[in-house]
Amino acid sequence: MPNDFKKFIDTGGKSLDDIKNQILKMLSKTAGNVVNDIEKEVKKEVKKEVRKTIKNVIDYTGKAEKIPPRQENRTAEIKPETEKTPDEIAYPHESLNENMSPHDIAVNEKIFGMRKQREISHNGYIVQRCAEITFVMQGEYVKDVEDDYSRSAFFGMTTPMYASMSNSQLRTYFTWRTDVRRGVYRETDKSYVILYVYELLNKIGVHSSDEAFSKLLALWENMKSAKYLDDVLPRWLKDFYAYNNISGEFPNIESKDENSARKSAVEISMGNFKDKLDFLAGNSSYNIKESAFYSEKTADIINGALEMVLSELSEYCKKSGITLDALICGQMKKDYSWRQFAGALVNLDRMDGFRAVKINHEESYCIKRGEPAFEEYSLSVQKGIIGFVLKSVEARLRIRTGFGRKITVNPAMLSNDVKNRAKAMAAVENPEFAETIERAVDKYCDKNGIFQNSKADGDNFTYKTQKVEIDVSKLSEIREQAEITAQKLIQDDGEFDENDIADDFENKAEQVSNEEFSEKISDYSTLTGEQSEWEILSGRLSDIERELLRVMYENGDGNEFCRERGLLSETVFEKINALALEFIGDIIIENGELISDYRQDIAEIVFGD
Repeated sequence: MPNDFKKFIDTGGKSLDDIKNQILKMLSKTAGNVVNDIEKEVKKEVKKEVRKTIKNVIDYTGKAEKIPPRQENRTAEIKPETEKTPDEIAYPHESLNENMSPHDIAVNEKIFGMRKQREISHNGYIVQRCAEITFVMQGEYVKDVEDDYSRSAFFGMTTPMYASMSNSQLRTYFTWRTDVRRGVYRETDKSYVILYVYELLNKIGVHSSDEAFSKLLALWENMKSAKYLDDVLPRWLKDFYAYNNISGEFPNIESKDENSARKSAVEISMGNFKDKLDFLAGNSSYNIKESAFYSEKTADIINGALEMVLSELSEYCKKSGITLDALICGQMKKDYSWRQFAGALVNLDRMDGFRAVKINHEESYCIKRGEPAFEEYSLSVQKGIIGFVLKSVEARLRIRTGFGRKITVNPAMLSNDVKNRAKAMAAVENPEFAETIERAVDKYCDKNGIFQNSKADGDNFTYKTQKVEIDVSKLSEIREQAEITAQKLIQDDGEFDENDIADDFENKAEQVSNEEFSEKISDYSTLTGEQSEWEILSGRLSDIERELLRVMYENGDGNEFCRERGLLSETVFEKINALALEFIGDIIIENGELISDYRQDIAEIVFGD
């Protein structure tokens, strides 16, 4: 500081205030350095005292811990305090019987030798990596031990390790493992079974990866009561298969996911389009099963047409650079939650090496960004697109079968499902998408002989028609009988004999084809004055229901009519629609209004001719 002051004076300081300020600055700087030096010394002393305190605690705890005797040269001896290590005081202590047999002594000596096999981190603790190495070291040390221990010690550790087991627990395990290796699978505590699984996953006690894999499958097959294996073994087996050179394909074991929707979606990705109506209808914005067109008779036709449509759309999607399953129900995606052998104690250094393999159509192992990854089929149903497809199929089938009322498909059903999906949007907005559906339905109908009849009735269509053979030799006879029938229709009083006509048709029924006979029966119904479907419906309606239809025809709304009479309009509408479905094959009220296609028919039954 004197040199600094002298330097300041030499530079021409003139006032006392200037000199005072400079002195204060120099003093502040010096004081700061002193404080820093003091702080460093204090921290050093604190650390020193903390380490000393920890050492005293450890020494005190160690002196209070009673170390179990071990057998060396078959003589009980107390192990010196200085040889104690963290992993050796982790297991439950127990007193050993002094009157042990030579076999008991040998097994216990093997156990004590095992406890010396350990890997401890630099800080003196067994971390995960060290636990994996220690497990393998100790497992290899006792892999050939066989035992016939008479006791059965309980073992309930979540992640079982040799180092954490008492001598009795280890001997119980060795005895159970000896039986398993001989093909005897006895029930035991879960932790013993999981410990054996860990052994096989680390290929301890086996000669090859194939042998370890086979033993894991055998354990799962024979330990039927160990239901917890169903939760862990499927994934561990698949991981083991991917990390080792196992010969042959992965066995067809039960999938962890029994979701029927997911299975149906996977089948679509495999090109299996048969019987997918239930799956798609259950994941659609359009409820086709509530449609007037849907019935037990039409269900098979819809299913068949849908199969053809999915097949044609699959080819269309390929040309558009996408896949059908990705468009409507899901696709393979990386599972970011996957960790190899999650929940198991496995040393990856024991593996043959990761390989990209396909387990099945739902699961696959691959390399992503240079790292092992697991891909799983992700179910993501697009209800709008599915609804568009189903409604398009129904709309075309209504035309092909001559169903009474046509429906239209709104392209807006597609909008929400293709947002931010450029390729999907381009594919479904292309007119060829809807045209592909129509062509596929037509192709199915042509192939199966589904054609519209002259009468527009939902159930009045032919399906898988068969060729009718007509005996040409009988045509002249049929003509003669037809002329006789025509004469009977004309009588002197201008009326016809209904019974004679019926008898005539009955006698000639076997002489004509099924189709010709149906036409004659239709003619007969007309001649005898049989009621039409609408007339039958009218007869089944109550007075108030018929009056409601009249009001709706005139005013367009029947809600006020129902309220005035204390009726729930929805309930009355449903009842009328149920009768209409029964007799005319379609509903006549939709969204509280009369369907325009049927207004004229309704007018005839409520107002009369």
